[in-house]
Amino acid sequence: MTVAPKITSKILSLSGKNTSKRKIVRWYLMVFSYGRKGLTDGLERELVRRKREGEEPFEYFAPTYIETKEVDGKLVNTKVSLFYNYFFIHANEDEIFRLKKFEPQYNFLHRVTLKDGTSYLPYVKDSIIQTLQWIARSYSGYIPRYLIDQTLLIKGDRIRVTKGQFKGVEARIVTRPKSAVKEIMVFIDNWMCVPLMNVRPSQYEVIAFNNNGERAKVSRGLDNQRLSQELHEALCRYYRGETTEEDKKLAEDTFHQFATMVVDLTIQRCKLYSFLLPAYKILGAKDKLDGLLKIIQVMMSSVKAEQSLALLLVTMYACTDNCFYHEQAHKLVDAWNKEINPKKSKKLLIQRLADYDKCLGHQEEF
Repeated sequence: MTVAPKITSKILSLSGKNTSKRKIVRWYLMVFSYGRKGLTDGLERELVRRKREGEEPFEYFAPTYIETKEVDGKLVNTKVSLFYNYFFIHANEDEIFRLKKFEPQYNFLHRVTLKDGTSYLPYVKDSIIQTLQWIARSYSGYIPRYLIDQTLLIKGDRIRVTKGQFKGVEARIVTRPKSAVKEIMVFIDNWMCVPLMNVRPSQYEVIAFNNNGERAKVSRGLDNQRLSQELHEALCRYYRGETTEEDKKLAEDTFHQFATMVVDLTIQRCKLYSFLLPAYKILGAKDKLDGLLKIIQVMMSSVKAEQSLALLLVTMYACTDNCFYHEQAHKLVDAWNKEINPKKSKKLLIQRLADYDKCLGHQEEF
C-alpha cells in the first residue's frame, strides 16, 4: 500500500517532466527525406497554412549559397543548399510533430540516449546557430574566382584560358585601352596576340597580377594615413547607425579621387583597395563593392608583404562581415600582440580589427 503511491508519483513526475521538455523551444536538427532539391517548399507551405489559420509560426534555418555554372555558353547562378538535406527548425517538439502531420517528408534525427536511460532529440544551442548563420552569410558572399570582369585587368596581368580553342594556354595582357569598349589584347605563347573579346569571361581565369611596377606612377594620396583613419572611423559609425553627412561626403570624395586610379605594384593596390572598400560600403554601392572583391580575391595570392595582406584582410572583413576574412585577419594580426614592441602600423591594425569585432558583435567569438 505504501509502494504504489511512490511509483505513481514517480511516473507522474517523469510524465510531467517529459511534457515540460516537449514544450521547450530549441533549434532542432532535422532532415529532408528527398535530398536537397525542394528542401524548404514544405516548410513554406506550412507557414502559409499557419498564417491562414491564425496559428503560431516557426523559424527555420536552411542556408543556401550561389553556385555558378556555365550552361549553353552562359553563366547561370543557382541556389544550392549549404547543408545538403539538413536544416534547423526553431520550435518545440509538439509544434514540430504538428508540422510532420502535414509535411511528413521532414524527420528528426535519431534520439540520443544517455547512460541514465533518458533521451533527447538532437538540437544545438542558440550561440552555435548564430555562428552558423554568420558562416552561411559568408558563403553567400563568396565570389567564384573565374568571374573576373575584363575591365578590372591591366597590362601585365596573366590569365589561363580554361575553355575554347586556346584551352590550357597562359597569356599576358599586353594592351589595356582606357575605353572598356575597345579590345584588350593578350600575348599568347610568346608568338600570337589575340583580342580578349574572343575569349569569354567564363573561358579564362586570372592566375597572377602584374607586380613589376615598371610603369607605376602612384599618387601620393595612397600614403594618406589621415584619410585611412577617417574612413575607418566613418565605417564604425556606419555600423552604429550614426553615419553623418560628412561621412558620406568623405566616401564620395574618396570614390572620385581613387576609383579610376590604376596602379601596378601589389602594395599600392592594397592601399588603394583599402580606401575604396569602406567608401563603397558607406555609400551602399554593393555592385562596386562586389566587383572590387572579385579582383582582390584573385590578387591576394600574390600579396607577399605581411602588413599589406593584413590591411586587405582587415578591411575586407570590416566591409563584408565574412567569417573567413575574420579568421585570416586574426591569424595574422593576433600574432603581433606577442611582439615586445610592434611597429606603429601594426598597432593601428590591431586596434582597427578590435574596433570592427566590436562593431560587428564578434569580439568574443574567437
